[in-house]
Amino acid sequence: MSSHSKRSGAIRTGLVALLLVPILLTIWMVTYLWVERSSRELIYRKNASAQGISRLEAWAPLMFYPSRWTWLKAEAYRKLGDRPRVGRLVDEMAAKGLPIAKASSPLWLLESAAGMPSKVKDNLGPLLLVYKSDGGEVLASLVQGFLNQGDRSSADQALRLWNELYEQDPKAAFWQGVFSTANYDLDTALESFQRAIELDPQEPRARQELAEVYLEKANFEEARAMFEWLMKNDYETPEVITGYARSLLNLGLTDEASLELKKLPDVSKLPSPELALVCETNLEADQAELASQQATMLLKRWPNALPYLQLKARSLAKLGETSESEKYFAQAAESQNKRPQIDQMIERLATDSANQELRRDMGQMMMDYLDPAGGVGYIQIASRSNPFDIQSQELLVSYYEKEGDLQVAQNHRRIIRQIEQQVLKPMEMSEQPPVASPQPPAALPQP
Repeated sequence: MSSHSKRSGAIRTGLVALLLVPILLTIWMVTYLWVERSSRELIYRKNASAQGISRLEAWAPLMFYPSRWTWLKAEAYRKLGDRPRVGRLVDEMAAKGLPIAKASSPLWLLESAAGMPSKVKDNLGPLLLVYKSDGGEVLASLVQGFLNQGDRSSADQALRLWNELYEQDPKAAFWQGVFSTANYDLDTALESFQRAIELDPQEPRARQELAEVYLEKANFEEARAMFEWLMKNDYETPEVITGYARSLLNLGLTDEASLELKKLPDVSKLPSPELALVCETNLEADQAELASQQATMLLKRWPNALPYLQLKARSLAKLGETSESEKYFAQAAESQNKRPQIDQMIERLATDSANQELRRDMGQMMMDYLDPAGGVGYIQIASRSNPFDIQSQELLVSYYEKEGDLQVAQNHRRIIRQIEQQVLKPMEMSEQPPVASPQPPAALPQP
């Protein structure tokens, strides 16, 4: 009897185990799919790539086959602009035998967005198959790459293809707005960003770009409303805060603008135009000491830039430091004296628009003495029109390093290395001694 009960107990235990196995497998599969889908949602829909990476890494130890998420992690790091990590993950996937289009796609898209779209363009079909319903990611990198190259025609063609393949895609409307803004077609840009918001009301980037268009069109109340939506929905980035402050400042609300700018944790890392806005706002709010410190930060980057010298001189004048103020005003006057030369160069460009060396040199002078952000725009145009001009790339490296954007500076250093390789390779081939023509073999002696 005891032996029979033991056998019955073992059978019951076995049956329970058999029942538990499919239940556990089902739970595992459901969890696996939930982690992957929710991470995709964070990466592609909610612009929360860092959260997506955290979720994948937190669940990976509990999964039997987490290496399938390597590609998704590479995509998240691509969205964050972390090229070293993307490169390592791409190498890892290639070593494991993943097809080249799949393994390399995150790196190709990252390089395309940085202004090197050739690999995405050449592999567009396979990449669209890899990304499936997220093919807008491929086309976005292509449009961005063409825009960074200054190839407006190709960017327009990519946008047309995008709208044919993926109807009602809010990202396509967003990038149409970016394209129109680059062409200074502000009315079309405004309509495109509004369309993107209509298709995806929670998309913050479209609202931020729309706010910037409103600022450019001097629609300050509308810009203020857009920025307030972003602030209320937890998108308080430094760019949003400074944009909101700019709208308030233009509405005559100096004190409110000053309060908003105090939310910035570290103004020293702001791009120069935004930092200059903070400085100007503090100056208008009679916070001359703070404005003077911020003007000094600007002059460490651009010691001869006219607007920053003027900000420093004005802040010192408000502090009663007359002699020091006069020194900076005198230095500002020296920079101002460069304007006639720059104006002459602009006049020459009007009749010689293909002269990219002139455009580059004018951009450099403007960047150094009058308007750094405006000057670098001319240098970018020159670099896109003449992609083999190393001097333009070196100037761009210098600009972005001074502005603290080291990732973009590194991208331009990479372009310089590629140019050098392309230039040196044919030179090395031409220096090789000519290969002697093969001679026919000597006739064998007759036996």
